Amino acid sequence: MPAQSNCAATSSLLALLVLAVAWLATSEPARASDVDSEHLFGFTEGADIGKAGEREAESETIARLGKSGGSYAAVTMNDQVKWLPTDNLRLGANAALTYVGISGVPGLPDTQLATLRGVTLEARLMLMDRHRSPFGLTLIAEPRWGRVDATSGEPSTSYGGTLTLAGDKELIDNRLFGSVNLLYDSQATRMPLIDRWSNESEIGASAALAARATSALFLGGELRYLQAYDGHGLNSSSGQAMFAGPTFYLRLAKGVAMSGAWNMQLTGRTPANGSLDLTHFERQQAKVRLNVNF
Repeated sequence: MPAQSNCAATSSLLALLVLAVAWLATSEPARASDVDSEHLFGFTEGADIGKAGEREAESETIARLGKSGGSYAAVTMNDQVKWLPTDNLRLGANAALTYVGISGVPGLPDTQLATLRGVTLEARLMLMDRHRSPFGLTLIAEPRWGRVDATSGEPSTSYGGTLTLAGDKELIDNRLFGSVNLLYDSQATRMPLIDRWSNESEIGASAALAARATSALFLGGELRYLQAYDGHGLNSSSGQAMFAGPTFYLRLAKGVAMSGAWNMQLTGRTPANGSLDLTHFERQQAKVRLNVNF
């Protein structure tokens, strides 16, 4: 990527981070809403985690669709169980099943595959509770092991993890909520055919709003920026993408909710392409989630 493009992307990200910190740092009094904000914002995470002793089962399906040509679909179903030993700590474990369908995509082998993708653990530490503080703030750590490549579906061995800082705020009492996320992801992957380890990393920032449409339904939208790098330490930029799209959250019954999002890549860049990054990301990403608290 040209130095000028790198500089512009970095400046845009820094500007977003500064605005996010300024917004979260405002000292409005805490709100009293009983809405669980965790799943209100689509791909963007809310800071709520629940209460001590609660357990939750969750099924989440993420679809990544469209590359530079041909037909591309990668669909992952994550089934997770969660438990709160204390009010500010939640632990979870997740098994991921994946389907990859590729036909005629430049640089990727034609594939039709359904298999176990890998296992992820999760720990959420609530640093600030929005019910008692000006805003909510939670640190999310997700170490993972994978057995197939997420993009191509080819056999591989990978170890990685994601760190996310999620901050949210009740902007209008029980009516309008906002969230900001910052993330860092790193992964080491070994492809058996070439018998070599490769390292990559990613940073991202997102912002989202969710507004109450009815007593059970929230509608909103989110904006996400992701930048991919070679090496664990953000060594050299290899691509970037900006996504945006609508979100929803629907309470089906007490303790049962469905939520989701659809995002489209608005703009992106790789060293070889100045319009979209369809090497590291897709044209569209969608998510549907069902969660049950008990």
